[in-house]
Amino acid sequence: MRTPIAYTFLFNLMIIFIFIVFAFLAGIMSYYKAFKVNNRMVHSIEKYEGFNEDSKVDIEQFLGGMSYKAGGLNCAEKYKGMDLVYQGESYSYCIYINPSKPKSGEYYNYGVLTYMTVDLPLINIINFPVFTRTNQIYKFTNT
Repeated sequence: MRTPIAYTFLFNLMIIFIFIVFAFLAGIMSYYKAFKVNNRMVHSIEKYEGFNEDSKVDIEQFLGGMSYKAGGLNCAEKYKGMDLVYQGESYSYCIYINPSKPKSGEYYNYGVLTYMTVDLPLINIINFPVFTRTNQIYKFTNT
């Protein structure tokens, strides 16, 4: 009579283990997607030497192809000592700059903030911030 009880316990352990493994894999895949989006946005900002209309169009096109989460995000005015430059209208992302007004011959960095979204049935939606900085972008003129 002990054998059926032991098999039931073992079966429950296997179900819990499989659930934990799949939850872990889903989290890894979501985090990978958030970093992929961040890296592509940073690449676009560096390619166009700052956040301007060209980089904005490139970012919006890429996010549309990635099926990234639509808007509804409120960005803070400051994040990690950086000032807000742009808040995504169609998609959930924030662009920050440090310092806000560089002098000629100085450099500045941009920061990109996106969110890894996890939608769990019992807990609802959880957002984890993913922040990436650009390399130094030098400002050579006063324009």
